[in-house]
Amino acid sequence: MPSLFKSQGFTLALVGAVVFAVILPEPGAKGGLLKSEFTSKALVALTFLIQGLSLPSQQILRSAAKAKLHAYCQSCNFVLAPLLMLGLLAVIGTSLHEGIYIGAIYLSVLPATISSAIIITGNADGDSSAALFSTTLSNVLGVFVTPLLCSILLNTSAGAQISSLGPLIGKLSMLVLLPLAVGQVLRVFVRDWATKSKGLFKKISNGAIVFIVYAAFCNSVLNGIWGEISTATITLTFLLVILFLGLFSTSVWFAAPLAAKGKAERIAAFFCGSQKTLAAGVPMAAIIFTSQNNGAAQVGLILLPLMCYHPLQLLLAGFLAPFLSKK
Repeated sequence: MPSLFKSQGFTLALVGAVVFAVILPEPGAKGGLLKSEFTSKALVALTFLIQGLSLPSQQILRSAAKAKLHAYCQSCNFVLAPLLMLGLLAVIGTSLHEGIYIGAIYLSVLPATISSAIIITGNADGDSSAALFSTTLSNVLGVFVTPLLCSILLNTSAGAQISSLGPLIGKLSMLVLLPLAVGQVLRVFVRDWATKSKGLFKKISNGAIVFIVYAAFCNSVLNGIWGEISTATITLTFLLVILFLGLFSTSVWFAAPLAAKGKAERIAAFFCGSQKTLAAGVPMAAIIFTSQNNGAAQVGLILLPLMCYHPLQLLLAGFLAPFLSKK
C-alpha cells in the first residue's frame, strides 16, 4: 500500500483536489480568497519556466535529424488522435454532456507528455533522445495547433466556437512559450543546479497542476454543472477514454514501422505518438476555455476525459515497457 501511494501520489492528489473542490469550492473559485483567476495564470507560467529549466538543450538538438520519426509522432498527436476520437464520438457522443464532449475533443488534440514518455521510452530500451526532441517539439507546436484544432473541430462537430483565436494564441505564447524560452536561457547559467533540482521541480509543477485542477472544479461546482451529470454519464466517459486509449495506442504501434528504423525508434514513436500531456493540458485548458463565455464553469467537465486518460496511459505504459524491452 505505501508503494501504491508513492507511485500514484500525483493521481491521488488530483482526486483529492476534486473532492476538496466539492467540499469547499468558494476559496478556489473565481473571485474567491485564493484569487484563482490570477494565481492559476501565474502557476501556468511557473510550470513552463520549470520545464524550460529542466530540458537539456544539447541533447534535444542532437536528435533533431530524425525528421521522419518526429513527423510521424506529430501526425499521431495532432491528426490521427482527433480522427479516431471523432469516430468514437460519432457513435456515442450524443449521450455525453456538452462539457465532456468538448473535453474529449480537447484530449485528442493535445501534445505528447514530455517526462513520462522519455522515462518510459528509456525503460523499454527505446530511443530516449529521440523521445526528448519529439515530445518537446509536440509541446511547442501545441501552443498553436491545439487551440486551432479545438476551434475547427468544435465548430464543425459540436457547433461550439472558440472566440478570439489570435489573442488566445498570443496569451498562450506569453504564458507557455516565453517562460519555456526563459527557462532554457537560464539553464545555461544554472545547468548543474537545475539538473540536481529535478525532484524539487517535479514537486512544484505537480503542486501547480493540482491547484489549477482544484480551481477549475471549484468553478464548476459553484455553477451547479455537476448536478447535471449522472453516474451513467461518468461511466460512459470512462468507457470512451478506455476505447480511445486502446484504439489509439494500437494504431500508433502497428503504423510506427512506416517511420521508425529499428526497435528503439519504434518504441520511441509508440510512446511519443500515443501519450497525451496532463502537465501542459491542464494549464492550457485553464487559458483556452476560461477565456470563453461561461468557460470557467465548464473547465472541470472539460478536464474529466484528460484526467481519466492520464493514469490509464501510465498504467498501460508501465505494463508494456518490460515486454517491449525483451522483444
